[in-house]
Amino acid sequence: MDPVHQEDQINAAISQHHLSRRGAQNFEYRDVWGPREKSMGNPWSPENPDGTIILRLAENSLLHGEMGQFIKEQITVLPLNHLTYSTGPRGSRRLRCAAAAFLNEEFHSRQTITQENIFVTPGVASAIDALTWAICNDGDGILLPQPYYNGFDFDILNRSNGRVVGVKYEGVEGFSNLDDLFRPDVNKRALEIALREAKSNGITIRALLISNPHNPLGRCYPPETLLEFASFCGRNQIHFISDEIYAKSVFPNSAMPSATPFVSTLALDLCNVIDPHLMHVLYGASKDFCANGLRLGLVCTSNEGLLGAMSSISMFSWSPHILQDVWAAILDDKQGLENFMLKKGELMAQNYHVVTTFFRERGISYYEMNAGLFIWVDLRHLFIPETSRQRADYSELRVTSPDASIYEQRELRVADICARNGLMVAPGSIYKAEEFGWFRLTFTVGKDALEEGLRRFAKSLEAAELEFQF
Repeated sequence: MDPVHQEDQINAAISQHHLSRRGAQNFEYRDVWGPREKSMGNPWSPENPDGTIILRLAENSLLHGEMGQFIKEQITVLPLNHLTYSTGPRGSRRLRCAAAAFLNEEFHSRQTITQENIFVTPGVASAIDALTWAICNDGDGILLPQPYYNGFDFDILNRSNGRVVGVKYEGVEGFSNLDDLFRPDVNKRALEIALREAKSNGITIRALLISNPHNPLGRCYPPETLLEFASFCGRNQIHFISDEIYAKSVFPNSAMPSATPFVSTLALDLCNVIDPHLMHVLYGASKDFCANGLRLGLVCTSNEGLLGAMSSISMFSWSPHILQDVWAAILDDKQGLENFMLKKGELMAQNYHVVTTFFRERGISYYEMNAGLFIWVDLRHLFIPETSRQRADYSELRVTSPDASIYEQRELRVADICARNGLMVAPGSIYKAEEFGWFRLTFTVGKDALEEGLRRFAKSLEAAELEFQF
C-alpha cells in the first residue's frame, strides 16, 4: 500500500477510535485473528457440511479426543497451587521440573537442564514476543531464513516492535533448489550476506531465529547446519533462538528412507562455538500434543539476565497453573506419552499417504517431508501458459521478477477461490517464499475433513485453471 495512504488510514483510526498510534497501526494492519473469526467459528463437520475446512493453520486434531479425555482426568484443583499466586508467573515448579526432565531425556541435552533454566509462557508466540522485548530495541532486527512461518512476523513486530530480516537464498552460491536450504555452506553464505545488507541499511541484528523442524518445509536441519547457525551467532555475538515446537511431530515417510532425523540444538557440542548465554530453545504444547488451545510454551535458557527481563513483564502473560500442571502430568506419564506419540505418528503417516496420493494422481508436485503438520505444494504450473510448462524452469515466478506483482495477485486469487469453496489454504507468499506458486496445506485434520478438504481443493484448482487460461 502507498505509504501516504497508509498514514492517512492510521490517522483516521486514531481520530475515530481514540487509539494510540501503535494501537491504530495494529488495528489497521496487524490484526490477523479478527478477520478470521467468522470462518474459524464455522468449522466443517459431518453434522455441519457447509462449514469451512481449515487447512491453513498448523493444527493437529488427530488425537483431540484422547488429549481431551486425559485433560479431564487430570484437572484436580489444589487450592494452594492453583487458587493463589503460588510460585508466580515464571511457571509452576511442577511443570518446570517436568519440562526440564523431558528436554534432558527426549532432546538429549548435552548440558543438564534444571527448572531454573525453564520459563513458562502462554504459547511459543508469547515466548518469542517476550524474547524480542528483552533483546531488541525498537527497530532492531532478527534474522529468519526464508521461507519462514508467517506468525514470526506478528510475534516479533506487533508488540515489541522488533523487525524481521529475511535471509534470502536466490543468487547465493550453491543454491539451486529447496534441498539446498538445509546445507551448511549455503546457509553460511546466505547469513553473511543478510547480515551485511542489514548493517548497510542501518539495522542492528540481535538474533537468528530458526524453526527446527522447518516450518513450512517440513524437514529437520542436519547437525552440521545447526552447528553453522550457532557458529555464525557466536562469531557475531548475537542470540541463537531455535524454535523446536515440532520436535515430536516427525513421522516415517517411505519416500525419504534417509531422511534427516530431528536433532535438538541442546544435543550439540557448542563448546567454544557460542557463548551459552546466547543460546535459547523454545518448545510448546500446541503441535506435538494436539493442543493448540492449551496455550503453553517455554523458553529454555541459561541467561539469567534474559530470564529476569522476561519475568519483569510476565504478569501480562501468565498461564494458569492448573493448566501448567495438566501439561506436567502429560510429560510425567512416560509410558502414556510414548504410546501417544507412536499412535500420533502412525495417524500422521496415514494422512500424509492420503494427501500425497491425491497429488500424484493429479500430477501435482510437492516437497517431500517427514516432520510437521503440513505439506509444501507446488502449483507453479497454474501460473504460466500451458504450452510452456514442459520446458519451464519457473524463473519468471521469482519474487525478483518484473512481473512479481501479477504472480502474487494470482497466488492470492487461488486462495480466494478456495475460500469461495469453503476451504482455507495458505499461499506461499505469506511465508516469504522466494518463488510464487507454492502453498502450505495442513494434513493433520480428521480423515473425513481431509478427504472433504481435498475434494474442495480439486474443485478450486479446476476453477483456477479455467480462470488462468492463457
